[in-house]
Amino acid sequence: MQGKFLTASNFLSLLRVLLLVPIFLALGKNTAAGNAWALLFMGLAVVTDYMDGYLARKMGQISDLGRVLDPVADKICIAAVALFLASPWRQLPLPLWFVLVVVIRDLAVVGSGYLIYRRAGFVVTSNWWGKFTSGFLAALLITYVLHFDRYLGKAAATLQDLLLGLSLLFLLISTVSYGLRMAAIYAGRHPSVSSPSHPVRKHGFPNS
Repeated sequence: MQGKFLTASNFLSLLRVLLLVPIFLALGKNTAAGNAWALLFMGLAVVTDYMDGYLARKMGQISDLGRVLDPVADKICIAAVALFLASPWRQLPLPLWFVLVVVIRDLAVVGSGYLIYRRAGFVVTSNWWGKFTSGFLAALLITYVLHFDRYLGKAAATLQDLLLGLSLLFLLISTVSYGLRMAAIYAGRHPSVSSPSHPVRKHGFPNS
């Protein structure tokens, strides 16, 4: 689908980023009720993540722009919430070094993806490794949003360490997978590059 920017699916991707405002306001209260509201808005963000892809397929609104907006919105939301949870004023904040790893990795993925698009006219979309990574990251953030440490004691620390380790593992796997696909595309060996459904465009992101 070409020529339209504000499709229903793209609107949901943008809405996901806008939901950061009420999430931050709720987390800023640093109360049980505020954390619960933050979790509710995070749940709405997850719903938009599912619905934008569903609507794009159902309404024939799949586009290169949508393929870019969806994962970029995910990365912005996860990075922003993670940075907020790493604030020193929060009790038992999320480790800052871990947040920096996530942010630097995502910036590298987005930047290299843009370079690939400029060269090959092809958008490198997320695969299942990336989706698993986002899932573990979201689960880890939830444990910090709800202050599991207040209710589960040492068990919370064990759970958070486990989720942090799994997040790091899948960050590594998804990054390697992404890098291999990008290398193949850059070298012209990826089958999708020559696919008729992915024509090469050399003039920036399409307005669709």
